[in-house]
Amino acid sequence: MEKVIKPQASKGAEEILLTQIKQEFTTPADAISEYLELVEKNIEETGIKVEDEIEQIKSGCVRLIDQYEEAFVLNTGPNATQEKKTPEEYSELRHNLRTPLNAIIGYSEILIEDMEDDLNEQSLSDLQTIIDLSREIEKAIESFVDYIRGDSSQFSEGINSQLESAEALFKSLGDIDYSIELDETLVGADILIVDDNVTNCEVLERRLSLQGLKCRTAYDGTTALSEVENKTPDLILLDVILPDINGLELLKTFRENHTSDAMPIIMVSAFNDVDGIAKCIQLGAQDYLPKPLNGTILLAKVVSSLERKFFREREKELVNKLHIQATTDQLTGISNRRVVFEKLEESFDMLQSGQIKDFSVVMMDIDHFKNVNDTYGHSGGDAVLITMAKTLDDIITEPNILGRIGGEEFLAVIINEEGEDMSAYCDKLQDAICSNTVEYEDHKIKITSSGGVANSAESENASDLINKADERLYDAKKAGRNKFILD
Repeated sequence: MEKVIKPQASKGAEEILLTQIKQEFTTPADAISEYLELVEKNIEETGIKVEDEIEQIKSGCVRLIDQYEEAFVLNTGPNATQEKKTPEEYSELRHNLRTPLNAIIGYSEILIEDMEDDLNEQSLSDLQTIIDLSREIEKAIESFVDYIRGDSSQFSEGINSQLESAEALFKSLGDIDYSIELDETLVGADILIVDDNVTNCEVLERRLSLQGLKCRTAYDGTTALSEVENKTPDLILLDVILPDINGLELLKTFRENHTSDAMPIIMVSAFNDVDGIAKCIQLGAQDYLPKPLNGTILLAKVVSSLERKFFREREKELVNKLHIQATTDQLTGISNRRVVFEKLEESFDMLQSGQIKDFSVVMMDIDHFKNVNDTYGHSGGDAVLITMAKTLDDIITEPNILGRIGGEEFLAVIINEEGEDMSAYCDKLQDAICSNTVEYEDHKIKITSSGGVANSAESENASDLINKADERLYDAKKAGRNKFILD
């Protein structure tokens, strides 16, 4: 057989290719563990006794992954020996890796054959998936062994192709400018670093400060709690292991009063295990960084978390602004027509459900408002409308509501929870309006108001109740204005 030498490639491309080769193994291997866990759970629910077979498959998974990891470390990268192994040694390596894999396939097939009538369809399907994944791993083992041999004509074309792809990817990565610049909205963001190691804190602080971020440090959990209480930071970098309160407990405490949107937290730990990361995310961490920290990844994740936080804040501000615009009269700042009429309909629903005993509507307008506009112009009229709204709003408070429904007309819904004497209530409104003087430019404008009042006992729907109040407002106008008519 003609010897085929593994093609030369750059170090970066080699690393990418090795990552791909390893991933071809680890992806199906990890999936087998997941499916096996599902099978075991289903079997436990049915009460079938197959612990021995399940344990054999589990043991095979553990040995398979451990042996592959050991072989990968010994035969790749800086640990790889330069001496050429004999064909027998490569055969032995392939055999050793296949042995636990054969156990996984064999015991899975036994379970399918022996328990076909006892296991549910899902468990049988999951077991077959485990077998299919094992076949994928067989191919991954072949690729791995053939790659480290570097002389297999059967796989040389595939290796060449993979190396070419890896080389192209490595070149593309080199062409990308991955420097990170802070958006001006993030400059000065407040970062709290919580770590009991002074050196770690200093390094993190220097890295982040160089990017325009402001940093505080806390060397234990108690200090961190105090720092957050004094001022909520924009982001926390939280070590898992602390001398007094562990990072997970601290994370739980922070989440009791601060959402992840309001105060993102990135956990930092030397424990880079899947369960630990999952636990942190479950408890409300925004992200997780393993030690030792990579400066580029650190900054990327910090910036990403800050951007998400500030985006959410801007989003909330916009929603609040849109809500105000949709519910508020733009000139006076009180509720608009839609909101006050919705309150009126809601009051009828509350009346029918027995939540309130009764309520009244008060329809009001400003006397001789046309003369105000004609004399002082529309800006003078606006000043009068604003003063009128402020005067009424100071008196008509929750659960009651005041709204401007058009021009100089105002409508109030008054919930008579305390058996409100509407005559005295209207006198109070009228006195407040009459006692006000609107100062506009060099003028002092006195205003009065007329109103009509209708009680919910007089009608069964909002439209009829409004009409009654409007008719009484008209009667108040005909009777000389500056008065409220209740019946």
